[in-house]
Amino acid sequence: MISYNSLTKGIKLSLSCLSYKLFLLLGLAYPISCHAQLSSSVTGATDYIWRGYSKSDGKPVAQANIDYSFKSGIYLGTFASTVNFADHTFENHSTLEFRPYLGFAYKLSDDWRFNTTWSRYIYDGKIFGQNADYNEFYFFSHFRDLITINLNFSENSYNQKHMSFNSEITGRYPITDSIEISSTLGYNKQKQALSYDYLYWNSGLTIHFSRNVGVDVRYYGGIHAATKKEGGMLSGEGMSSWQFHPHVVDNRIVFSITAGF
Repeated sequence: MISYNSLTKGIKLSLSCLSYKLFLLLGLAYPISCHAQLSSSVTGATDYIWRGYSKSDGKPVAQANIDYSFKSGIYLGTFASTVNFADHTFENHSTLEFRPYLGFAYKLSDDWRFNTTWSRYIYDGKIFGQNADYNEFYFFSHFRDLITINLNFSENSYNQKHMSFNSEITGRYPITDSIEISSTLGYNKQKQALSYDYLYWNSGLTIHFSRNVGVDVRYYGGIHAATKKEGGMLSGEGMSSWQFHPHVVDNRIVFSITAGF
């Protein structure tokens, strides 16, 4: 069996942040005439819940996404969101997250689709005084539009020189043409960087008022899966020297509205 440490040592990438930004700009400049389909959206939400914890300190966020997809199956784009890591006492703290991505989608049959994606997390400042830009790699499998399995990992999570792994499964069911219910169950193995692993879940209702406007109401929950707090300290392991230890989200309702273009 391949050990966690051997995987950590075996995967090293040396591409610079500048390279990713240049690559994104070049990708977005690719002529639309090459059978590309452009889509974009803007979202307002009451919180930015991410794999068991909040990236906005429980406060509202604004988000946007732009995406090019080609008939070859290649797609690229970028996602952006406001963030709040509750580190205001640190200088140059981050307020924005940018997530350029590049991927390839393959349709095996009418029922099954697969895609793999590289993404780069880029922040406009630091998180608790440290640079936190990092890569992540995704592997998706989709059964119709009903079930999606997502496996992903980072070789250097939050630039803390540790790997992280995440797995989740999402189920969807259309009640009508404009109303859909969905749920997600996931496990975020990230205690080497954040001092916790997270078991998380959500369930909600999405209503499409028109072809381009939708509202989502979603319940989020989770637990610290691999460690426990006893007297304010972690049992079995000391806290990481980095001060970013986000508490697991607990029984939270999030409202969001999205407009697509």
